[in-house]
Amino acid sequence: MVRLKINQKISSEDGAREFTVDSLIHTGSGQGDIYKVHSGKDIYALKLFHTGDQKRIRRQIDILRKRGRASAAFVHPLYVVKEGDAIGYVMEYVGGEHYADGFILFNGEEVDAGGGNTVRVEIPFAQKIAVLYNIAEAVKILYEADIALSDLKFENIKINRNDFSVKILDTDTAIGGKSKPIVSGTIGFMPPLTMRGEEAPCIYNDSYALAVMIFMSLIGGHPLRGKRYEEPCTTNIDTYVFATNPVYIFNRKDNSNRPLPSDVRIIERMKKYPKYFTDAMHETFVDGLFDGKKRVEPRAWQEILERLYDDHYLCMHCGEEHFFEGTAKNCNVCGAALAPPIKLVCEKGGVAGVHLFNGTEIFSGDLWGDPNNYPLFKVTVSPYDKKYGLQCVGGQTVNLELKNGFKKEFARGDIIPIFMDAVLKVGKYTLKFIGGIIK
Repeated sequence: MVRLKINQKISSEDGAREFTVDSLIHTGSGQGDIYKVHSGKDIYALKLFHTGDQKRIRRQIDILRKRGRASAAFVHPLYVVKEGDAIGYVMEYVGGEHYADGFILFNGEEVDAGGGNTVRVEIPFAQKIAVLYNIAEAVKILYEADIALSDLKFENIKINRNDFSVKILDTDTAIGGKSKPIVSGTIGFMPPLTMRGEEAPCIYNDSYALAVMIFMSLIGGHPLRGKRYEEPCTTNIDTYVFATNPVYIFNRKDNSNRPLPSDVRIIERMKKYPKYFTDAMHETFVDGLFDGKKRVEPRAWQEILERLYDDHYLCMHCGEEHFFEGTAKNCNVCGAALAPPIKLVCEKGGVAGVHLFNGTEIFSGDLWGDPNNYPLFKVTVSPYDKKYGLQCVGGQTVNLELKNGFKKEFARGDIIPIFMDAVLKVGKYTLKFIGGIIK
């Protein structure tokens, strides 16, 4: 096995660039090691393979370089390098404080709690959705081009803390059409038939891995790891649970692998998620467990994630996510009474309306499906009573009417107080408030 030394020089095969090894970033347990290198003032990462067929690896790198980068999410080979008997490539360096490991979607991250102590916290729900959506977008681009990443997992994801964009590493595992893969995948993220060696990696492996990542990020456990994982087993437990005898933990017809009673958080979280989400998971891990064509595709997962974002609200006491179509009266985490935010709707508007969160901007299309979609209001805090109201941001005059007969006209810049018995008139349209509170 070839290992590079700090300050060692290594040149690209075409002689165009020379790189100096700065540090070892990651000691690969699989294909190879990752180093931080520099060429002049430019910083890169270098992956040096220590396993695998060199001819196949070189061919795979050449294919990726000729094909071009599908999107900014993919970290792409830039230069081929060779050291002794080892081959590798130089790529974009993804690091620094503003990048986080993909594992934080599932494990959360350590934050400073003061006094030299740290505490592990989950990243906010909205941020999770944004990151998962961006991962699904990247996977979709390759999926619809019949190209498979083959080894999609948290370890190969880097998250930009500033804009929640993602970088997907180890793209050298990508294969197109009927090309022979370099790797089969990672336990837990590859489908059972691939893990058994009965099916080669393909685009449907990516739809499986994507669903695993979404499930683990939002529900908090693996979709196949239930009570069977804790039972006595005469074979390798991972092989038994993930390959030879896999059962979805929320399979509607087979309860043999339900979550352990100690996994109450997983159980309670799944209960509150909307039916369109639970149906998609069942479709992937029951109907599509052994048939990749029946799994939910990346484009559909994007639509589901968008819908989850639109449908959610947070418990005011602990920040746990909940959904408007849920029937729970109390938060499953802190037990506080749930109060969905107020919703502004238009009578005979033909659309669902808008839930009012501080800062929400409201357009005509949100209330009556207007194709011109011009601005109407922004939810803001009134400087007079410190309560939330609707600031008029459009050029339309708005008339407020209360049940007691009180009427008042509001123009651009004015803040309309929110009363649950109020009716707002905007031209020929009548608006009203329904629901609970504003957070």
